[in-house]
Amino acid sequence: MQERVRAYVEKYQMILPGDRIVAGISGGPDSVCLLYLLKELCREKGANLLAVHVNHGIRGAEAEADEVFVQKLCEKEGIPLRVYDFDVPGRAARERLTLEEAGRLCRYEAFEKEAEGSERARIAVAHHANDQAETVLFHLFRGSGIRGLAGMEPVRDQVIRPLLCLEREEILVWLRERNIPWRTDSTNGEVEYTRNRIRHGILREAEEQVNAHAARHVAEAAAELSEIEAYLEERTAGAYRLCVREEDEGCFLFETPFRQTESLIQGRVLRRCMGFLGGLKDVERIHIRILAELMEKQCGSRADLPGGRGAVREYGGIRLYRQKRASESAGSGVERCIRPEIPGTCLADGKRWTFSLEPAEKDQIIPQKTYTKWFDYDKIKKCPEIRGRRPGDYLEINREHGRKKLKAYLTDEKIPAADRDKMWFLADGEHILWVPGRRISEGYKVTETTVNMLKVQIDGGEEDG
Repeated sequence: MQERVRAYVEKYQMILPGDRIVAGISGGPDSVCLLYLLKELCREKGANLLAVHVNHGIRGAEAEADEVFVQKLCEKEGIPLRVYDFDVPGRAARERLTLEEAGRLCRYEAFEKEAEGSERARIAVAHHANDQAETVLFHLFRGSGIRGLAGMEPVRDQVIRPLLCLEREEILVWLRERNIPWRTDSTNGEVEYTRNRIRHGILREAEEQVNAHAARHVAEAAAELSEIEAYLEERTAGAYRLCVREEDEGCFLFETPFRQTESLIQGRVLRRCMGFLGGLKDVERIHIRILAELMEKQCGSRADLPGGRGAVREYGGIRLYRQKRASESAGSGVERCIRPEIPGTCLADGKRWTFSLEPAEKDQIIPQKTYTKWFDYDKIKKCPEIRGRRPGDYLEINREHGRKKLKAYLTDEKIPAADRDKMWFLADGEHILWVPGRRISEGYKVTETTVNMLKVQIDGGEEDG
């Protein structure tokens, strides 16, 4: 058994010379076995071993006895020990967590505190094959993809699990053969905990009625799925780079490369998009399906997603965004509007707008420039404004004074909805004189009857396209 653990540790490079190994020791059989095996492995590898015990403040005198047991064990074996006391029930109540969740948070906070300040620190925990099987079944019953069915990884970030290759019964036999004592947690038998019901009910019956090594076989399947997951994650990362543009307020999923991606990877790309917007808590298969179906809908279609996220179908793909809270929306609703002096200059969106008046000349040819335009000044009814869009805005699209709503024009130009609120326009009341970088309204074009011309130039963009 020791040789199998040694080979497992070697395979995943869990312990290297000079490492600081922080081992979580509860006093139960699994953690006691871990302590003895780590003592030998750290000696062989030239690593430093530190034991950490966490008193959860749940079992009163029993917990105190566990603490004393671990102290005496570490003293006997010459292993330094740190002890932490937490009020787990109080934390569970304050943060609305189960005792299991609160206890886990407290334990890992203690482990991470002892690992602080060392790049070579590793946190060793005593999960074994039966724990792995329980985790996989728990994820399966609650609904999970390959990631969840892959269970716990042998190495994840700082955490190492040297005993994942062992079954619980092997550990007990090994300890008994060596007359090594351990403590038993009375809560392990309480069926109020979901994992205990899986452990003492479902998994035990599978071992008794189906196969004595059922837990090991589930753990082995999880190991294979972990390798498959690693391969798929590599493929997903490549597809994500091709399909997604990350932005300050969300991300944009491009339709063409997304459709060229295998369907299995498509779902994973969508899931990663959701994670980018705020983690995967409460994200389920139905939400990924909603996003996939949104790609088949017409532009402007929207979807509300968990965690204050949303998505909208636009030309060329889907925009995913974090929906603003009411307080944020109120603050962003201040209208952007600048009334320039004519002639004169002003700044809008970091660019300098220059306004000047010129007399029109007979048979004058107006240059075709993208960021410099000439208008019939006498047709402007009000003081021109540089502003954002407003309801009712329109342009004239022909010399017969045919109108088109600004919203319809921007839609026809395939300008994403999220970009429209950031645009600046030159307006005469509701009539848009100029959509910078695109077109001016027919109603203000210079003609043979024009007397005075208004020249407007934007510096900071491109003057002539």
